[in-house]
Amino acid sequence: MGRNFIYKIAGAFIIIIAALFWVLSIALPENFGQFSLAWAGVVICFGIGIIFLVNGCIQQNITTIKKLKIWFGVGLLIAGLLCLVSALAIPENLVIPIIALVVACGFMVTILATGGQKWDEGDNHKIGYKNYFERKKEEQKKQDIEDKK
Repeated sequence: MGRNFIYKIAGAFIIIIAALFWVLSIALPENFGQFSLAWAGVVICFGIGIIFLVNGCIQQNITTIKKLKIWFGVGLLIAGLLCLVSALAIPENLVIPIIALVVACGFMVTILATGGQKWDEGDNHKIGYKNYFERKKEEQKKQDIEDKK
């Protein structure tokens, strides 16, 4: 099993549930008639967006990949919000402030999940890193010690 297996299964399960309810709304309109394509979009976007957020926050990846997963999750949450606006007919003057709030929360989550690390941090920022010249000097010292023996 891969390390992303649980996330993939959860995403597939969310899509299956949304599609099932959409089919049931067409087949049994008296029981599931209020479930529309807009609600299916809400379920899929919010569900997979939360999966990407959790995946980005929990996994130990490169900082850039973590941020990418978190921002993709935030984008899906915004898409889910737009589907929710369509499903509930929320007034248009509330949409932009809610999207701004979601983006601001996305910034906070990326900072918390990555610990404020920059995207381009390499080995030279790690404790105990030695550059080329320091490594060559150590190799030369080892070679001199071996030559003396």
